[in-house]
Amino acid sequence: MEKKEILIKNGTFNKNHEKVKKEGFIEGGFYDPMDIVQVRYEMIKDADNSGKTIEQISNEYGYCRASYYHIKDNFDKGGMTALIPEKTGPKEARKLTSDLQDYIIEYTQRDSKASSSKIAAEIESVKGVTVSKRTVERFRYKKKP
Repeated sequence: MEKKEILIKNGTFNKNHEKVKKEGFIEGGFYDPMDIVQVRYEMIKDADNSGKTIEQISNEYGYCRASYYHIKDNFDKGGMTALIPEKTGPKEARKLTSDLQDYIIEYTQRDSKASSSKIAAEIESVKGVTVSKRTVERFRYKKKP
């Protein structure tokens, strides 16, 4: 497996690697602009040691000044692991609560041939919560044995 594939798989691929202008990263070798953790760490080190402004440093590493401060703050609070980007988007179900999930399971046990549209309509009429048929479909698909 190629390094780029590994970085993508583990969530540390720098999608903006072409913006990294720092000398050692352009030449290749040890420094890899595609490794976002390495880029962020070296940026923080440079800011502490180079005497350049934060704006100059952040631009060399493909970031804006505000991003530098956010990255540095995360690093100060959480160390190296804080340099790994967090996944974006919702972390858990927001509308389809465990109560509604249980309702779908019970409903499909009573009527296994019920359509997702029918279940969504029942949830709205019984529970008073509007859920799309697609949300019900995704949940039913995940729960299949």
